[in-house]
Amino acid sequence: MKNTDKAAVEARKAVRSEWFERAARLGFVANGILHAMLGFLTLNVALARGGDADQSGAMRTLSAQPGGEILIWICFLGCLLLAVWSLAQAIVPSQKGLGFIVKQAGTGVVFAAIGTTFGSYALGAGKDSSQQSTSISATLMSSPAGSVALIIAGLVVIGVGIYFIYSGVARKFTKSLRRPSSATVQRTLMILGTAGYVAKGLTLAALGLLIVVSTAQHDPEDSTGLDGALKAVRDQPFGSFALIAIAVGLMAYAVFLFMRSRYDEMKQGAGL
Repeated sequence: MKNTDKAAVEARKAVRSEWFERAARLGFVANGILHAMLGFLTLNVALARGGDADQSGAMRTLSAQPGGEILIWICFLGCLLLAVWSLAQAIVPSQKGLGFIVKQAGTGVVFAAIGTTFGSYALGAGKDSSQQSTSISATLMSSPAGSVALIIAGLVVIGVGIYFIYSGVARKFTKSLRRPSSATVQRTLMILGTAGYVAKGLTLAALGLLIVVSTAQHDPEDSTGLDGALKAVRDQPFGSFALIAIAVGLMAYAVFLFMRSRYDEMKQGAGL
């Protein structure tokens, strides 16, 4: 029993070490870079300039920049570190309760998924997100159980989108941030965070709605992921203006994430 307690203490020390925490903050920077690319591509969709406004499109855009391939590897490492850090926070014994464990486990899974996107592309295994979404949707729609699963997945994505919108409007994201000494920086964080969370929420809600509608109509060709969802928004009256607003919001969210890498407390675990 004593050995177990000692191991738990040592594990807590390792997880909460300053070097591990600082390394894990790279994950926020990586997520910010991804959202900056998505914001730029969303703007292209709004202006009908072409390009895929999804993760594969973001990876291609990033890799085409000077030093882009190296940056993708750095982003992969940052996401991996933050994922490991968050999962370790959930696993290592503490007095924080079930809510904390679930939050950290979820954060770890999300950043592991983002890291996988960077890692897959870095290793040359990246696949067009729209084609992949269509292929998966067609497979699932071929059976009643698969269609139900897709509709549930779409509703979950809509729910997550609504949660992001709520978090932005209610400024729930401030709970995990330490207060900057500068009032200007503090206001900037509030504005960027609010705009960013709302924009991301609207994007996710549009994606979830596209999944539900395409499944209900049994049309996998319409289930083309984020790029398809944004193009569907663009084709609505005043859709281009809505997309421009979303693009600006996603870029604001990217800048917020860059700032979050510095101002997130991390003591209460990492947040999304």
